[in-house]
Amino acid sequence: MTDINTEAKKERPDLGAAFIAVNKKSEKSYDMSGTIVVEGIKYRFGAYKQKSKAGGKLPEGTVFYTFYRVEKADDPTAFNPSELEA
Repeated sequence: MTDINTEAKKERPDLGAAFIAVNKKSEKSYDMSGTIVVEGIKYRFGAYKQKSKAGGKLPEGTVFYTFYRVEKADDPTAFNPSELEA
């Protein structure tokens, strides 16, 4: 018997992954990093965690991430998100 979920997973492309930093090397290290595939090209990124302030578009205290680094991955198979630095 074939599991429907297993078949559906095989059909979905791998578009990347985002990792939340738990052991940052320094305060300047990104809070989130990873890779994403856009139109067949793999990119790596780094983002910082922020909280919204009163009077903005989001309710005060809402957590969001701002992307400060997005670049084409030179060797997509060698990327290690834990090595990304600001």
